[in-house]
Amino acid sequence: MPERSHEHGTYYWEAGATECPHGPRPDPDTDGDAYDVWSDQHPTSDDVRICLNAPIGEACLDCSAEDGEYVPWAACRTREHALPTHGMVPNPDADHQQVTVWVGTLECLERECEQYFTDDGDHDPGVERCSHIREELACSCQRNQDGEYDGVCSASSKAAA
Repeated sequence: MPERSHEHGTYYWEAGATECPHGPRPDPDTDGDAYDVWSDQHPTSDDVRICLNAPIGEACLDCSAEDGEYVPWAACRTREHALPTHGMVPNPDADHQQVTVWVGTLECLERECEQYFTDDGDHDPGVERCSHIREELACSCQRNQDGEYDGVCSASSKAAA
């Protein structure tokens, strides 16, 4: 059975961290009203209070749970990533330019897959890409801030209709 794909979501700093703007937790016995307000802004997540006003960023929730710490969505080890081949990027002034991307897991895209190594464990420079990576075309308008490509280009889908 195939493994469930990883999901992304917002990851938050713990309540009381330097990034939390609300300060330390009020004492519920001496300042119940302040504690109630504070509690509303600091729900419990995995037995830890988090601050909803202090997001760390977009995380891979599954990798973060496995590691017990924040793992950025761009660093998810399981999902497929789409990166431009050989680090090529399109003309920044072009709205819709075809970009050849390699699609695969980070292990493969970062040349850590076993296919990049000889039987002796040495790096094999003759392997351009492993068999797990596929080549696809993307549109420059679908480039994310992290340099990856995703989604469907609205201009391409209108042209195909």
